[in-house]
Amino acid sequence: MDTKKSDKNHLENLSKALNKAREYIILLLTYVLYKIARSIVTTIQKFTWAVTGVERTRKDAKSGIQFKHSAHVHNVLWRRKFISSSISDPTDFILTHKFFKHPNYVLKPNISLYCITKGEAFFVEVSEDVNLYKQFDSKSFYLKQFEKAHSVISMPLASFHKIAQDIGRPKVPIIWMSSTGSCGATLLSRVFGQLPGMAVICDPDALTSLAFLKKSNRFGKGEYEQLLPSALRLLCKQDDRAGMFFLKTRPCSTCQMEDVYKCFPQIYQLYIYRNSFKTVTSHLNIFAREPISIVGRYIIDSKVLSTILPCFRRSLYYNFCYVLDRADPSEKEQNITSVGIFATSWAANVVQCLDHVDAGVPIIAIMFEEMMKNPRKIISTLFDVLELRQEYISNAMEGFRVDPCNNNVTSDLNLRETKRTISHQARVEADAIFKKYGLPKLGERFEIPGLLDFDTTKFRGINPKDRYF
Repeated sequence: MDTKKSDKNHLENLSKALNKAREYIILLLTYVLYKIARSIVTTIQKFTWAVTGVERTRKDAKSGIQFKHSAHVHNVLWRRKFISSSISDPTDFILTHKFFKHPNYVLKPNISLYCITKGEAFFVEVSEDVNLYKQFDSKSFYLKQFEKAHSVISMPLASFHKIAQDIGRPKVPIIWMSSTGSCGATLLSRVFGQLPGMAVICDPDALTSLAFLKKSNRFGKGEYEQLLPSALRLLCKQDDRAGMFFLKTRPCSTCQMEDVYKCFPQIYQLYIYRNSFKTVTSHLNIFAREPISIVGRYIIDSKVLSTILPCFRRSLYYNFCYVLDRADPSEKEQNITSVGIFATSWAANVVQCLDHVDAGVPIIAIMFEEMMKNPRKIISTLFDVLELRQEYISNAMEGFRVDPCNNNVTSDLNLRETKRTISHQARVEADAIFKKYGLPKLGERFEIPGLLDFDTTKFRGINPKDRYF
């Protein structure tokens, strides 16, 4: 009897393994097919656009001759991402020419800023009945843009700046929230998303792409300082549905908090973080969801495989640490494990926040563990600081309840991790990383100056006069 059960279990495990292998192969082959198809389409377009005059109009728009026709509207023929959480890029789509429009075309409420490259800004257009700003679930803004887009609009940066200048400074209050990632930031964005008139932009990759371009020294002198405010103006452009904007950024955008303060000191700035151990383990669990990520972590943590295929370690480090870490990446890429990468990400992020505090940026810091002890009290205090109506607290508290898509918004936060989740060797590696940054050991409590508690007087340094531009 036991032999039959054992054989059955082996067959079930083998079946699961084969199904997983099939998923990996289909995913890889589909993406390869997409890249080949995109290469063919773009090659053909070089000839067809030259013959039809499309390329001439694009060049004239870039030089400023054709400003009134500098918004190039494309049809989306096919879309594909190898990893759904990868940073937004124009190569996410196979596009075909539709028509040219005046740059004011992007001010339509169903068009939003998608990403920025060295030479162009890209917007996506969705159906008029789709509201990307309402946080019904925990899905990121960039992913909703990617999935719902039926058209993509590209325009030269000169036209982009002109439209941003015409818009002027944002006319409604804006809350900016940075985080270490896997720390309750998405949960808090859902909380604010329950408020009437609140437009939630969760992980806008227009800001993410700017952070990476700046780190890579891709901009000329003063170019980034122009692009950041222009991006914020177009992300938070006037919309009858939005009485206030809540911007929850990717972790790498923590480096932009001081820059944002210099451009728009009226913007409220929040920073949420979590115990380092719980953040790292949460990252590891989330990282194990996608097939390519599971394979990637296995390769990264294998000395032999990571030596043969260093691209996996380099890619993970680039996405999580490159923008924030000030150390030489070539040194860490050689031996660092997945735990070490996520530990570096947390440490570098926190140190960036501390630097902003030292520079005088009025940051309201929130520790996830403290928030979850008494959510209503913390939200009440936060509303007082942000000058929001206390009558909306009941609405906000709904964000802590069941998520219709994920069953429970706190399910992703792994509230019951144990120290066994991370091996002793990995903990030693993480502790050594934290020591270099001058931070406590993995799992030890660390408080950032300005930590939100029941005393709101410490945040009154922000002048409320002419607060909303």
